[in-house]
Amino acid sequence: MKSSLWVLFLLLPVFAGAQTTQIDTVYSVNTKDKYVITVRKPAGFSASKKYHLVYMTDGGIGMGDYVLGNSKSWAATIPPNCVIIAIGHIGDYNTKRPRDLIPSDITKNVETNFGKADKFYLFLKNELIPSIEKKITNKKSRAFIGHSFGGLFCLYTLFKDDKLFDRHFAISPSCWANYYELDKIEEAYFKKNKQLNANVTIYVGGLEFLNKVLYSTRSFYNTVTGRKYTGLKMVKDEIGNANHFSIRKPAVDRALEQLKD
Repeated sequence: MKSSLWVLFLLLPVFAGAQTTQIDTVYSVNTKDKYVITVRKPAGFSASKKYHLVYMTDGGIGMGDYVLGNSKSWAATIPPNCVIIAIGHIGDYNTKRPRDLIPSDITKNVETNFGKADKFYLFLKNELIPSIEKKITNKKSRAFIGHSFGGLFCLYTLFKDDKLFDRHFAISPSCWANYYELDKIEEAYFKKNKQLNANVTIYVGGLEFLNKVLYSTRSFYNTVTGRKYTGLKMVKDEIGNANHFSIRKPAVDRALEQLKD
């Protein structure tokens, strides 16, 4: 990503040794839209140490509020070896999330604001990640956390030729979206590949049976694990009394706990 794309820079005042938060607005040539990118570094960040770079969607709403600690009463504990890179939409996220996070690779069921996950993927691959990691060169691993449509996008990245992420955390993924497009993408992938090098954790709430998330996630998980892909580590964690929104806190906490190593 060219430096000219970074049109706003704000470094919040901090005292020595505290965590730092950098907020930028970036324009993507692939999606033709702008995003707010929030980079949260831990206290004592040092260029001589290695860090997990944790990319996540919904940086400007629910899950982002929790991970970034926008409210002291609802704030995640970030491991000291993790840097958070939160991607937030500007404007009507209810319209832009289906555009960026729902795939249409097989059916080509694409509209102006729907089904263009392939463009958002290229934004990550060719623009955002290179720009971030040009500045943060001490990467230990690269992880992705997504909730709902973001969880769907997280699983979508598994079936791309480029393996962008070392760890995948899909929270309440909307596997049913676009008439189960993700299942069609996985099926097409399996016809050509018997290997899938990925480390995946899926979280789903036990109360998510009314929104199709629970059953579609179980179905996807059973299909993929039944393929016996070589190189794949995939686990599903069903969180008993959690619904589509209350699951965010326990799932994020469990994901970050896995990244403490």
